[in-house]
Amino acid sequence: MKELLAVTARARAVSRADVAKLAGVSPTAVSLVLNGRGDELRLSKEIQERIRDAAEKLRYVPNSAARAMVGRRHLTVGVVTRHPPSKLRLPIFEDVMVGVVEGATQRQHTVKFLPPVVEPGSYDVFGVLRDAQVDGILVHNLDWLARQLADWRTPVVYVGLGEESRELPLDQVGAVTTDECGGMREAAKHLIDSGHTSVVMVAGATPEGEPLPRLRAFSEEFTSRGLEAPRHIDPGEWTWTPEDGYRATKEALERWPDVTALHAGNDWMAVGAMHALQESGRRIPDDVALVGFGDFPICAYLTPPLTSVRWPLHEHGVRAVSMLVAQINGSDDGVGDVVLPTELVIRESSGGASHPQE
Repeated sequence: MKELLAVTARARAVSRADVAKLAGVSPTAVSLVLNGRGDELRLSKEIQERIRDAAEKLRYVPNSAARAMVGRRHLTVGVVTRHPPSKLRLPIFEDVMVGVVEGATQRQHTVKFLPPVVEPGSYDVFGVLRDAQVDGILVHNLDWLARQLADWRTPVVYVGLGEESRELPLDQVGAVTTDECGGMREAAKHLIDSGHTSVVMVAGATPEGEPLPRLRAFSEEFTSRGLEAPRHIDPGEWTWTPEDGYRATKEALERWPDVTALHAGNDWMAVGAMHALQESGRRIPDDVALVGFGDFPICAYLTPPLTSVRWPLHEHGVRAVSMLVAQINGSDDGVGDVVLPTELVIRESSGGASHPQE
């Protein structure tokens, strides 16, 4: 049934002929106008506008996948994220995109980065996609756009947070997420088993101000054992930088000087938290244990080496490209949900043995 639904959805894709019929012109005219070459046929401005209006009404996004397969040309993978340019160097985007480029390069495909969609209505998303001439789209932390692209019958794979993928039509869309909550439960168990009961989470919240699901999972591990829930400092602005970790940790130490363990929302925040702890005279892990999230390469080289939940961001990108190409080629492997595992890597910052860099 899943395969039938996926094939049926692809079969309903809007074609160039559909646009031509609605506009009352030839398919050739549609191609030329949507490629900015309408003047070659000496088409009037009125006819060209009618073609563009028809394309927009039908949500037609030119897709060269069939021509690419027949002509053995390379595919073009479009990428769009909700993160503004100032945040694109953060691992949550950067590491995923390295995986995307690697996955595309292995197949000799091209990657085209589209303008970030910070919020719905940021710009004419449909117009940009129509003009971009991509064969499929990878959307990063933009579940609503993935749903919209599915409605437009555009090959699409969502990459990002697992809680956002639950509302996707997974018979038409691919999704690559991770079991973030599982890794955080392991981190909580590690701290509890080490005797920590006064714990602070220095981590951002969702754009709506709610704790991330992985933070809730971390907290629930404590309360399920009858322990006090970890306290939470949100540095705000959803930036997740070392500066955020430093500032939030300073605040946490002022409010709760009895803290014996601290979880930083990601490893860059942990770098800032480590500086704040050492500046305050706290020894890591003797006075305060520290656990990060991400297991970025820097973790093994900090002093002390950082315990962290390994987040397979690079694999996110590689798997997403693989699913998108499969979806473009009509394979059932291109739709559905792929959940990658996480694991706790214990190093000296939480009192464990130091692991060599893998």
